[in-house]
Amino acid sequence: MERLEFECPATGQEVDVGIESEIGTLLRIRMNKLRARCPACGQVHEWMVRDAHLKKAA
Repeated sequence: MERLEFECPATGQEVDVGIESEIGTLLRIRMNKLRARCPACGQVHEWMVRDAHLKKAA
């Protein structure tokens, strides 16, 4: 499983939005958008899945 990390547009900080998936699924949905509350600034942001950095889940 892979965890998605994005860059907060307000702070520039890398954030983990708590979503994990298999790499095959991520490749299929890379053109989709994801909305989530940012743990860095508290705002709701919209990111493209393709813009995520992958962090190996523990």
